[in-house]
Amino acid sequence: MRYLLFILLLIIFITDVQTSFAQNVLPEQDDDAAEIEFCLSGIREHCQSLKSGLATYQGSLNMEVRGEPENNLSGAVSGILAFDGTKVRFDVTRPGWTVDSKTIEHPLGNQTVGNATAKMKQGTLTKRFSDDGSKIAIWQSFQPLIAIGKASSFPDRRVTEYIDYRCPTLFDIYSVNMGYSLDQILDKLDPDHALSVVSVEKKSESIWNLIWTYTDTEHDEVTRWILTVDVQKDFSPTKFLCESTRLQDVQDDSSWIPEWENTTTWKKESEVWVPVHVERKLFMGPYSGTNEVFTVDLEWQSVNEPVADDVFTYADFDVPDNIAIQDTSSGEAVWIKPLPANLPQSERGLSSNSTTMAILIGLNLLVLLLIGIWYLRKRMLHA
Repeated sequence: MRYLLFILLLIIFITDVQTSFAQNVLPEQDDDAAEIEFCLSGIREHCQSLKSGLATYQGSLNMEVRGEPENNLSGAVSGILAFDGTKVRFDVTRPGWTVDSKTIEHPLGNQTVGNATAKMKQGTLTKRFSDDGSKIAIWQSFQPLIAIGKASSFPDRRVTEYIDYRCPTLFDIYSVNMGYSLDQILDKLDPDHALSVVSVEKKSESIWNLIWTYTDTEHDEVTRWILTVDVQKDFSPTKFLCESTRLQDVQDDSSWIPEWENTTTWKKESEVWVPVHVERKLFMGPYSGTNEVFTVDLEWQSVNEPVADDVFTYADFDVPDNIAIQDTSSGEAVWIKPLPANLPQSERGLSSNSTTMAILIGLNLLVLLLIGIWYLRKRMLHA
């Protein structure tokens, strides 16, 4: 229920805010809603001050599925990220479910049109994504080609697993899977939302806890989201926690059950605070059958300096020599580099013509649905 309510917050639009946060001066009204708006405005300015960047990251992913040890995942995570204005680059290599190319089938018997089906298998999954503002490019380790399309026509960024590392604390696992942008997440935290009660707990002059509390009297349940912000470090969010309890146990601190938690460590580079350690946790409980810990350390190569244009195109992708390149941005399939002549026919069919991008997206959304189906079914039944 609370996940669905969290999504409903997307309809909120932030109104004009005062610019006093730029000088770290609180608005005149001394109420919780005003202070939360003050902090959210500060977070937005903090993110806007980080105009460009290039970083590499390394870490690990560990996932345990209740009652299904065969579906557990564990292994190293690595990648690069870059941004410059609206241009984006994001690569990730991690343990995960990938397509078994040997099992690809075409139900209609025509390998050039329609949908393809395939079985999934555990392995190491690599995704490379670039957006130069005009064209996007995607490659995934189970695909025989780099697919290029028109940026404005790209229907769904969920397949990229992109995280806006200007403020990674706000990206819980569900926001990543839903493909939310940073602005969408900040919008849904707007204190004007009538269903949530907001409050502020000041742990010190610099550390503030911003709290959103929702009471579900029908199901005797209370949920709260606690965002910890360091207001003296350009409003850097250091922790974001979601937890719940029964209505009658609200005053008992030990009764609160954590559902997910994000933490970020920040460091000042080129007069701007940037994340250097990021951790996302999903806890097994009444609404999740999964324990998941994702943790990475970031090494920034540049901050607020120009990033080479090639970084935001497929030209910078590190892929095997036999990977083909197809550009459909004009509406026609143009082979920049053709498929190898000895590529198995099943894989040639998967990558043919203008269906390429749709199939890439469909296969990855299937993976996301498989991962999240247990949780969502439980939530919707509960709601």
